[in-house]
Amino acid sequence: SCKWWHISRYSKGCRTRCQIPLHSFDSFLSSFQDIELLQFSLILIQSWLTPMQYLSKMFTNNLVFGTSDRVYEKLKDLEEGIQALMRLVTTAGQEEC
Repeated sequence: SCKWWHISRYSKGCRTRCQIPLHSFDSFLSSFQDIELLQFSLILIQSWLTPMQYLSKMFTNNLVFGTSDRVYEKLKDLEEGIQALMRLVTTAGQEEC
């Protein structure tokens, strides 16, 4: 016999009630942990963007400029990828109900 855990959430201005089987509660909590990990990763990456941009402006040496510019671009790619994953995880969590 499956026990049910009830959650309520607001969606598009109306209240909906969702039933999640207790055995899938772990995956439900896991999605929150995934979002939290993605948020921390995003903050960490964003904290490096400004220093890398500043570094590339400070040095006129092509070797340093090229390296810091490439690192900045990679960080921007990571930022966009994490934001896309966050949207995906959030959307997947909403579709379960």
